[in-house]
Amino acid sequence: MDRDMQISSIISFVDSNRESMASKMVCAKVLGQKNERINDEIVRELHARLPRAKQEVIDDCFEIIK
Repeated sequence: MDRDMQISSIISFVDSNRESMASKMVCAKVLGQKNERINDEIVRELHARLPRAKQEVIDDCFEIIK
């Protein structure tokens, strides 16, 4: 799967499953925020930062949500 599709899938998953452990793990990995409620601001920040992340981080996050 290409990078843009992975990023889109990760953001969509987190936005749709804000209370899940997988979403919290993704946010902790990308944003460094642990145990914080995922709200619109967190999703926007994830959307801004994820495209600048290293491919290995994106691959890890994609594995978490699958």
